Amino acid sequence: MVTSTPAAHAALTAAEPVPVAIAARTSTLGLQDPVASVRRQIRACQAWLPPGWFIAAVYSDVESGATDLEQRSRTDSWKVLTQAGLPRDGGMADLLREAASPSPRFAVVVCEDIERSARDTFNSLKLEKELGRHGIPLFATDEPADIAGVNSTTLLVRRVKQGVAEWYRLKLKEQTWKGFAEHNAEGWNIGPAPYGYAAEKHPHPNPVKAAQGRTKTRLVINPAERPAVEAIFRWRTVKKLGVPTITSRLNADPAAYPSPAGKGWTDPAVRAILANPKYTGHQVYGRRTKRNGHVIPAPPEAWLWTPEPVHEPIVTMETWTAAQQIGAEHSTSRDPGTAGPSPASRTYVYRGRVRCRDCTKRMAGRPQPPHVYYTCPHKASNPRHAAAHPGHPRTVQVSEALLDKITGRFFRERIFTPGRAALLAAQLPATNPEAQARRDTEAAALAAQIRKLSAQQDAQITALEDIPPDSPAAKDMRARINTRFAELHTQRTDAETRLAALTSHQPQAADPAILDEIPYAGDILTCLPADLKARLFDVFDLAISWNRTDGQATVTAVITDATLEALPDILDPGQDGYHDTATPQPAAPTAMKELAQPPITL
Repeated sequence: MVTSTPAAHAALTAAEPVPVAIAARTSTLGLQDPVASVRRQIRACQAWLPPGWFIAAVYSDVESGATDLEQRSRTDSWKVLTQAGLPRDGGMADLLREAASPSPRFAVVVCEDIERSARDTFNSLKLEKELGRHGIPLFATDEPADIAGVNSTTLLVRRVKQGVAEWYRLKLKEQTWKGFAEHNAEGWNIGPAPYGYAAEKHPHPNPVKAAQGRTKTRLVINPAERPAVEAIFRWRTVKKLGVPTITSRLNADPAAYPSPAGKGWTDPAVRAILANPKYTGHQVYGRRTKRNGHVIPAPPEAWLWTPEPVHEPIVTMETWTAAQQIGAEHSTSRDPGTAGPSPASRTYVYRGRVRCRDCTKRMAGRPQPPHVYYTCPHKASNPRHAAAHPGHPRTVQVSEALLDKITGRFFRERIFTPGRAALLAAQLPATNPEAQARRDTEAAALAAQIRKLSAQQDAQITALEDIPPDSPAAKDMRARINTRFAELHTQRTDAETRLAALTSHQPQAADPAILDEIPYAGDILTCLPADLKARLFDVFDLAISWNRTDGQATVTAVITDATLEALPDILDPGQDGYHDTATPQPAAPTAMKELAQPPITL
């Protein structure tokens, strides 16, 4: 039974007029005209009204039928209706608020068709139930007008139509997706041409659409913009610069690097270029998706790539992939020589490069004049920190002077010395079987660790089951067991992840020949100013693991073709190479070498 509001009760008397609210909805998809659609819906509802019923309010949305009721009309899309002179008292969310008020202006809500409320069954039912809760019936123009509400037959037909409306929406989405996927596979561009390309129009393959003047586009190189794209990727992958630094470099020479809108480069514009895979020559569709009216990024595994390049690439696939990896690694680290958030900020040359061995967290720079220390963020007083790393030292820090001593020895003895290749060859496996044996040994150790952790977890479960229910300390015992079980679970998950990464590729013997292309520079680290020292660390991807308990450090560097290309700018800083427009050449995976210094007891 519908509970009547005062307005609805008055409508039961034939002599009393019945105020009606019209609920209209139209989408902007395809070639639909929102103004014509809403105007038609208002006329259909007006023609349906029984004698004595009159329109008291009009609520209309220009939204997808899948958008939640509360999320509608949050954009300006509805303004096209009022600009055309159509009456509008709000959207669907406003209709619900008015219905919940003590004295709503209407006793009945009417829509042209039940699917006009929503093409989602949940939202369609929600509107119906919310109105019914306040004693206001909802009608469609193909249903009989009865102030007491719908009858059983009308309700059955309505439910079927609501289900069909949702089926149709999902079916249309599937067909649209398949159409775009085929359009993408044939190499046609979707959306505006990315910076660096121009849209080359072609007559539509469908003769009827071609006769209407419709076209499809392919991407062709824009010669004036190409150098900027190449520079952005080169600075990112070779010099490993952050987005703000790249933006500054582009704005420093607008003649060589014209901005997309002619108003100067911005960080979002640079990020968009670095993230766009179309620069590889492939068409890629589905990088964004809509959820409840909001555009959100889709996971990379859901993207649709063309099997082969379909337009001229500006960068290679390897370069684009490297740019994504460097972007994730760069995180919030500032580039060498760039200013901090305040004038008093200083540059920490080991920023983001030192990690605590016990918790693997980055150690942050902290000045203690006249010295600088890098400190682990672990707090023993924090229960979560203590639970995650129970054996962690209370305080872990290392001075920048000591790090300089360690890295100075590392570069002097492992990278810039004539005997570096022999040292590395002695440390790395010489043959593929040796590399396989080393991998198998590490995998066996991890597997044994996982079995031990699993047994310890089983023991915790057994101990939990054995706690007497009437024990006064039962609650505390259960809490401690649960905490220990969580610690073991974290350790086991980490070991399983490392084992999976270890066994995911076939190990091969390392070739230290790339070291021969690095010049001999001896103890150069002591001669470099802070900004060049930080750049040197960047091009070698320097990483330091600090073991406070044993007073040891493990230093790691990665050498690629990009390292060789960037070194001259550091060893001979008079040439920066801002305007070198050569296409960046990323390092081949087989050329990547890792150099690890044995632990140094300090």
